[in-house]
Amino acid sequence: MNKKSRTDSTILFLVTAASWILLLGNLLVRNLQAKAKTPLLEVVKIGGDIYLAKGEWGSNVGFYVANNEVLAIDSKATAKATEKVIKEFAKIIQSPITRVAFTHSDPDSFNGREAYPDRAGVICSLGLTKDNFRYFGFFLEMNAPLEIYNTESWPTSEFVPAITFDGQLSLRIGQKEVQFIHYGPAHTRGDAIIFFPEERVAFIGDLVFIGHDPIIQSDKGGSCYGLIRVLSVLLSLKPEIRTFIPSHADPIGRDEVQKALKFVEGVTSKVESMFHAGKTMEDVKKEFGVPAPPNESGTWVPPNFAASVYHELAESKIK
Repeated sequence: MNKKSRTDSTILFLVTAASWILLLGNLLVRNLQAKAKTPLLEVVKIGGDIYLAKGEWGSNVGFYVANNEVLAIDSKATAKATEKVIKEFAKIIQSPITRVAFTHSDPDSFNGREAYPDRAGVICSLGLTKDNFRYFGFFLEMNAPLEIYNTESWPTSEFVPAITFDGQLSLRIGQKEVQFIHYGPAHTRGDAIIFFPEERVAFIGDLVFIGHDPIIQSDKGGSCYGLIRVLSVLLSLKPEIRTFIPSHADPIGRDEVQKALKFVEGVTSKVESMFHAGKTMEDVKKEFGVPAPPNESGTWVPPNFAASVYHELAESKIK
């Protein structure tokens, strides 16, 4: 065998070996993803008559107990997971769930809604109903097995809310006031904040993420600039919110929300400057260190906020 042949054979061997390593790696990730352990279900008291259910697949679920009725906030990703949450909560409080409020329409917060009693009146923003009646692609906002989002897990009944609102709605539930707030698009067009003024606690859905960039669901009318506005509103509400409960993290304080606002303001300002200077999306991705999309592996990778800002600017210019 001559030198050239040996070199070609070596290259072929290395390429083949690399391909097998990559394939096995992807299969391993998929296998781990499929066998991912369900997060441990836990119901904790936040304060006053407010409880938080963490764990299982899907968003945090809130409960507010008022005399002989309960307001539930959001659901898990499936009805089965939501049923587990309801049963666990019933070990603590036996009052019936009479109302359900949704912060937004993502599957991991919304798909489990059929587990709630038929008699429970649903409260949501008008924007959420617009999301619900069309099919949208969606981001998996956690590394959950993809099977939980198969067609069998999607609700089959028609979604008919009892109350919709735009702006701010105040309801007296039990002896206390609860505020339902929608101040325009942010993560989606229909984001709602559920605020308990007496306890100074607010459920904020996907307005804040911990550990990665904010996510803007542009196909659901979300807006980077809207996110800045809504976070500003959150921090200016009176009485002052002290505890914020995101969909995918433990409760946070004002400092974390202020950091999130500062981040989105800084990124937006820098991307604006680049956009008006004639820079391209590729320039923005390079500037912010956005990696190339990984090979398909079943592992969720959060979208980059800077790229979302540039996309929004480009779309507004086209319009």
